Amino acid sequence: RVRQQFVDFFVEKQGHKFVQSSPVIPHNDPTLLFINAGMNQFKGLFLGTADPNTEFGQLKRAANSQICIRAGGKHNDLEDVGRDTYHHTFFEMLGNWSFADYFKEESIAWAWELLTEVYGLPKERLYVTYFEGDEKNGLKPDLESMEIWKKYVPEDRIIRGNAKDNFWEMGDTGPCGPCTEIHFDRLGGRNAADLVNKDDPMVIEIWNIVFMQYDRQSDRSLKSLPGKHVDTGMGLERITSILQNVYSNYDTDAWTPIFDAIQKITKFPEAYNKDKPNTDDVTIAYRVIADHARCLTVALADGAVPDSVGRGFVLRRIIRRAIRYGSQFLNAETGFFTQLVDVVCESLGSFFPHLKDAKVIARVKAILTDEEESFAKTWKIGLKHFETARDTAIKSNSTTISGSEAFILHDRYGFPVDLTSLLAEKENMKVDIDAFNNEMKTNQVSGGRVAAAKTFIDTHQIDELKKLGTPSTKDYAKYNWEVAAGTALQIFDKTSEKFVKETSSTAAESIGLILDQTNFYAEAGGQIYDTGVIHFSNGAKFQVDKVYSFAGYVVHIGQVVSGTVKINEEAKLEVDFARRLPIAANHTATHQLNLCLRRALEDEKPEGFMEVNQKGSLVNEEMLRFDFSYNTKLTVEEVAKVEKYLNEAIERDLKVYSKECALADAKAINGLRQMFGEKYPDPVSVVCVGVPVEDLLANPTNPEWRNYSIEFCGGTHLKSLNEIKHAVVVSEDALMKGVRRIVIYTRGGAQKAIAEATILENDYKTILNSAEPVDDKTKALSVLNKKAGDATIPVITKHQLRDAIDASIKQLVNEAKQAAAEAKTKATAYGAEVAASIAPTCKSYVAQLDQFGADREALQALADGIIAARSDVGVYIIGVDAPKDKALVICTLPKSLVDQKLSAVEWIKASVGKGGGKPNAAQGGIAPKDAEAVLAKAKEAAVKYGL
Repeated sequence: RVRQQFVDFFVEKQGHKFVQSSPVIPHNDPTLLFINAGMNQFKGLFLGTADPNTEFGQLKRAANSQICIRAGGKHNDLEDVGRDTYHHTFFEMLGNWSFADYFKEESIAWAWELLTEVYGLPKERLYVTYFEGDEKNGLKPDLESMEIWKKYVPEDRIIRGNAKDNFWEMGDTGPCGPCTEIHFDRLGGRNAADLVNKDDPMVIEIWNIVFMQYDRQSDRSLKSLPGKHVDTGMGLERITSILQNVYSNYDTDAWTPIFDAIQKITKFPEAYNKDKPNTDDVTIAYRVIADHARCLTVALADGAVPDSVGRGFVLRRIIRRAIRYGSQFLNAETGFFTQLVDVVCESLGSFFPHLKDAKVIARVKAILTDEEESFAKTWKIGLKHFETARDTAIKSNSTTISGSEAFILHDRYGFPVDLTSLLAEKENMKVDIDAFNNEMKTNQVSGGRVAAAKTFIDTHQIDELKKLGTPSTKDYAKYNWEVAAGTALQIFDKTSEKFVKETSSTAAESIGLILDQTNFYAEAGGQIYDTGVIHFSNGAKFQVDKVYSFAGYVVHIGQVVSGTVKINEEAKLEVDFARRLPIAANHTATHQLNLCLRRALEDEKPEGFMEVNQKGSLVNEEMLRFDFSYNTKLTVEEVAKVEKYLNEAIERDLKVYSKECALADAKAINGLRQMFGEKYPDPVSVVCVGVPVEDLLANPTNPEWRNYSIEFCGGTHLKSLNEIKHAVVVSEDALMKGVRRIVIYTRGGAQKAIAEATILENDYKTILNSAEPVDDKTKALSVLNKKAGDATIPVITKHQLRDAIDASIKQLVNEAKQAAAEAKTKATAYGAEVAASIAPTCKSYVAQLDQFGADREALQALADGIIAARSDVGVYIIGVDAPKDKALVICTLPKSLVDQKLSAVEWIKASVGKGGGKPNAAQGGIAPKDAEAVLAKAKEAAVKYGL
């Protein structure tokens, strides 16, 4: 009710548009770990970079309740959760926004009206703050806000605030500005101005109104934004606690069902007791588990996955923190945390409908189950390591767990450092956090996977384009696959960071051209940009190396090849269509692949399946790369099935249809696939493989449509699948936990991969059929196996080939072992024959015997066979393997001769010059050409030894 009243007030009374909460996983914003404020999804509107041709880009006023996570980065409330009454990792932020529309007067007036008239808060218990200014950054006091507040609040309840409290920033860079806060005194009957922003739980901030005026740069400087905006945020949990007249957010009806579920699942005898102090372990445990269950359910439902770096590692920390609190203080068993997903989805699903989706719920549970089981395996052994580290510290009269030990617990046993800190705290100890962080940096564990944003012109240059009256670029000609005409409107010189009227710069990628219209595709949606040449009417020639779109302006990046490029000059635009063709083939194949994955991994696996959702893609002239949610490695059979379905569609030569249509109509089409969190234009381009879009719109609920690839897409495509020619999967690997990556080659790339596989298969047959010795074959096959593993060939063929090679190696090894055993048996028998031929008075046998080559085991068996029959004879044998140019000397003495102080090692050294072994058995390697001379020396030594 509180949430709906807020939305209704701004939508129905103040003319705002309701915008659905964005996913908590930032879409295309590498500066954020999580959505941590309501304004995050509107960043493009604040910066002026949103495409004005989209419904989103035309927003002037908006309102919603945004789901947020603050558990990492600049805004991090994780350590406070459970220990006080108002901090959470997950919360809802009620907000209203103005994008260069209304400003301070209206936003303050409406906030006051909602709080005092709609919610009925006592006016005398409200306090407000304003920005006092910041000389260091050249910022003046916000006296305008102060004067507006005087209309509603006595001056003694209007308080100056410093930059820490009253200058809001989303992150280290980005939109920011001074803010005015509204605080509420829970007790009343006093002047609580001195308690504002003093961390008093009875005087709390409930609403923050930010006046977005600046853009924080990476060098910490501030630039004015193109327009003045309003961004407000009010925590739903806090305002609800006030309206329900309770002192803790956890005492509201939003938390009661979750607390009840925790007790039921854990079977803990004591229910959550709001009257217990904040220091009570059980109370903290209930709060932590409930908060973290909400946080993880929403994050995983929005597509996040636990990982060892970045946001995934933050989520893993939260999971393990909740598990530890449950295990340590509520005696919870492994699996309890996963069981809380249902109650969280039930409590939030009415306003956030995706939390009612059975497939989403199943995915969340599957991930949490895996995480709980994984942590259970490492917990006990990790705890033993902690106890050892604790004891070591105590013996050294220290109360600090070293940073290196904390890092080992993190790296080897998966203990987040805050969990180690929690364990240390219970022992009245602490962790050396600074040393731990240094260990993390040294071992490069804290890196994270963050891609750099592609920028050529920034928000201020976009604003300059608008002030110059430059219209957005018309780019529909990109779908026509033919030469187009256009006129140069603006030339941006990246070197000088200025717009110029003409240029002759030949420096690589130094110039950005903006034309009135273009047939070049600007990189978007995972598809790489077009390249080509632009010929101007004055004879100038411009090479296009990259193409990006900024706020509706298509910027052709490259350099002048000849002549001088001037604004207002007409041009002929020639896209490199030969390069675009394989790109389009890969893009169209990507769409069909999405359907094939769903068919193979969802539709044909109705029990225990993991929902397949696109997580990203890259399409260029060489290959297509597709990332999708799936919790287990695909079997060879599943990969083969996906590849088979894709090629079957190609052989059927399904036609590719596209059409622009109203966004609402398109979203109603059954089976439509779209990227979660993506903002689409209205009208939107719908691409369908196999059915005209008109047919889809005529009967949008037809269940048959689920059997076709239907997606929102503004990319370039083929006219029919047959132009793909053929497709092969060349790899399928884990990108991170819960996300797989499949790479496919089409057309010429597929043919090349198949040809390379054929070469490797032929190499295998050649080695197998060769007359080479077994050892040589085995080594050659091992080298080929590695070569096949590293090769870019069809993954099905790779698996089959490597399996065949492994089987052949195993067979050859077994054959070699069998041959060796037979040779050994034969050699032993032959040794007995040799012993019978030795004269009774002879005490040595010195000979070259080549029938066993240089096989050490066979030669040793021969020598042992002789001694077994004649325990008084010393044996010296040279075995020569001529084909391998190898010879081996074996010398063996019976116990009777060793007891006489004779040594096999000395005999070898006397004849060979070097050797090794024991007194009763030694060996040495020689060149076959030296066999005769060595044999002579061995006989001389035998005489010398009296043998």
